[in-house]
Order: sequence, then structure tokens, then C-alpha cells
Amino acid sequence: MSGQSRSSQASLSQATFGPASLGQVRSDDVDLAVRRHEGMLRRFIALRVGGSADVDDLVHEVFLRFARRPPNESVERLDSYLFQTAANLIRDRARRQHVRRLALPEIEEAAAAQAPATPEQTLIDRETLTQVRRALADLPERTRHIFLLYRIDGLRHQAIADALGVSISTVEKDVRRAMAHLTRRVRRP
Repeated sequence: MSGQSRSSQASLSQATFGPASLGQVRSDDVDLAVRRHEGMLRRFIALRVGGSADVDDLVHEVFLRFARRPPNESVERLDSYLFQTAANLIRDRARRQHVRRLALPEIEEAAAAQAPATPEQTLIDRETLTQVRRALADLPERTRHIFLLYRIDGLRHQAIADALGVSISTVEKDVRRAMAHLTRRVRRP
């Protein structure tokens, strides 16, 4: 490329992307930026993320951010702006992937726990629930009430004692009594 065409290209770049003109981005400006910088930007991103399909998405996102920036935001060096935007996107992508890797075991465990039960397991669960209901019905009313406040409502012993006007030791004994009764009466297959 001749010295004259380089200087005219530099002045075109200055005129097209200089601080004064970038307040209002035209589609021609974005097209010119894509034509001039896409190849280098694609190589820059591919070296950092590998040859994955994410390269196309990241290149697209860089130019999308360039086109959507606020009208009053000027860009003095377009190449610096584009490559810094790409570096930020790559860093964000790496953070998201790291978080996903950390969360994956929990997600898989939750998915396994929510997997639909087999008909056999559903039947077993229903039978167990019936046994629990019958066993609870056999308990004295106060013991049943204390146990339900503790296990179902999640109240602490002190709160139950205060609400019912009994001692903490009474609450503790009734909870133990109910647990022992349920353990004896409810048999899981």
C-alpha cells in the first residue's frame, strides 16, 4: 500500500471515527468498522477462546456494542475500543463458564432430586404418608401439636414452650416421644 493511500485511509478513519463524528453513529460507520477490523478481531478472539462457535457470537457482540454505544460517547481510537470491548467480553465469558462449572454438581443434584418418581416409588411414598398420618393420630393431642410445631412449622423449643405455656423440657420430651413413636410405627419398604 502506498504512503498516500495509508494517509488517506488514516484521515478517513479519523474523519469517520473521530470524537466529533462519533456522537451519531451511522450504519455506514459500523459497516466500515466491520470491514476494516473484523478479520483482526476474529483472530484476536479465536486465539483466546479457541476455535469454538463463540467466536462468531463474540465478534458480533463487539460490533453490536460499538453500534449501540451512547450518542455522546466518543471513540478516539477505534481499534483500541474494539479490542478492549472484545477482551471484556472474553473475560465475562470466562467468569460465566467458571460459575457454571462450580454450580454444575448442584444443578445436576437438584435435577436428579426432581426427576419424576417411578410408579413404584410413588406408591411407596403414599403408603409411607398414610402410615405417618395414622401414627400421628395415635399420639396424645399435646404431643402431636408440639411435634408438628417443631418439625413442620420449624419453631424452636423455646418458642413452642412460650406459645403453649409449658416448660422447654416438656417440649423436648414430647418431641422425643413423637419421634420414637413414628420410628416404631412407620416402616419403609
